Amino acid sequence: MNDPLPFRADPAQPAPPAARGRRPEFTDDPMLDRLYSVTLALVAELAVTRARLDTVERLLDRRSVVGAEDIEAYRPADAAEAEARSRLHAEYLERVFREFTPVTRGDAPR
Repeated sequence: MNDPLPFRADPAQPAPPAARGRRPEFTDDPMLDRLYSVTLALVAELAVTRARLDTVERLLDRRSVVGAEDIEAYRPADAAEAEARSRLHAEYLERVFREFTPVTRGDAPR
C-alpha cells in the first residue's frame, strides 16, 4: 500500500451543497473553527476543480480542439453566458464563506 491516506478520494462524487448536523468544532475559539472550515471548503473546491480541469485539458489535448492561447483569450459570447458564469461564481463564494454567514432560525446550530 503506497497511499499515504487510508482511502482514495473520488473526484467524480460531488459533495453535498450544504453540511448536515452540527458544525465541527476543532478548537475552543469559534472564529478559528470558522477559519478552519473556510480553509477546508476551499481545499475541497480546489481539489475538485483541479481534477476536472486536468480531465478537460487532457481531453482537449488528445483531440487537438483548443490550445492554451484560446483559453487565455476566452470572453463570454453573450450576456446569458456571462450571467451563468457569474451565478456559478456567486454559488461558489456562498459555499466557501458559509461559515461567516449568520445562523437563522431553522439552521443547524453552530
